[in-house]
Amino acid sequence: MKFLKLTILMTLAFTFQIKMVAAQDVMPSADNDVMKLTFLGTGAPRPSTERYGPSIYVEAGDHKILVDAGPGMRERLFVAGGFEAISGVDHILITHLHFDHTVSISSAWLSGWLFGRRVPLHIQGPVGIKSMMENIKEAYQWDVDYRVMVGVPIEGTELVVDEVSDGVVFDEGGLKITAFQVEHMPIDIPTGELLGLRGETLGFRIDYKGHSVLFSGDTRSTEKSEINEVGKDVDLLIHEVQVPSPGATPEANLANVSLSVHSTPEQVGKVFAVTKPKMAVYSHIIPPGTTAEDLERETRPFYDGPLTVAHDMMEITLSGDDIVIGEREDRSVGRFEDSKVLDK
Repeated sequence: MKFLKLTILMTLAFTFQIKMVAAQDVMPSADNDVMKLTFLGTGAPRPSTERYGPSIYVEAGDHKILVDAGPGMRERLFVAGGFEAISGVDHILITHLHFDHTVSISSAWLSGWLFGRRVPLHIQGPVGIKSMMENIKEAYQWDVDYRVMVGVPIEGTELVVDEVSDGVVFDEGGLKITAFQVEHMPIDIPTGELLGLRGETLGFRIDYKGHSVLFSGDTRSTEKSEINEVGKDVDLLIHEVQVPSPGATPEANLANVSLSVHSTPEQVGKVFAVTKPKMAVYSHIIPPGTTAEDLERETRPFYDGPLTVAHDMMEITLSGDDIVIGEREDRSVGRFEDSKVLDK
């Protein structure tokens, strides 16, 4: 078992256990309370070969969910679980409609179907997700028609798309998903007033058999942030972060424009301090070359609790009272012909 660049920054006063064990030691089942998260991508819009676009694979009982579908999602998902993961995902949560969170939706839909999914793909996201999926479906209709004509079953091409807002948006099989508003809509920087762009931006909280995980989505953090209430005492609070680019070049100035809709380590540290998660986690890291040491230095004046900086293919498992942190085992070996994904 290899652990690559795993960084855990924490205080000593814990009433729970944090362990590092092999990924295969505990797996989700409908008969247990295990939640497993694999960080498929921990980056943002800027291209990076180390941090792919934002996407997190959530396994809880029989549920297999993607939270966002950024660039490189399909390849990372294949590494995480082979053809079984590709075909097994049947639920996607989209926090907002930026391309770095949505560009791989079409791949999740079509690859999952082509390699074995025979149930509709359920997608939940903010206002506008229906229009996006209608256009994607129209764009790839020739592809679907072609493959059906040569013998691929049409089952699995169906899309069930829900536009959601505040409140519980899914509650089945012990898994509850709650959506809430986050502050990522464009503002007038001097006044902080919203500029009136249509739509919404969301965060999600997932609860499963006593475990809880909050996904901030993209957001600036203020005292009014709903995360401050929705995220109280969760097991994991996964939050985006942006470190200002130094200098005054045109490129640095352009990069820093997004600070008005993202959160600095100081701002996130204050959220962590208020919510007091069992483990605070940084992901969607801007810029992608920001180090764990950078984030710790900027966060610690405001938050002294347990903190980890996610990297691609890091895995966090919630099991009983344990938080298990490790590296996802590569399960991409093997041929499709031997995968048995169609036996299910």
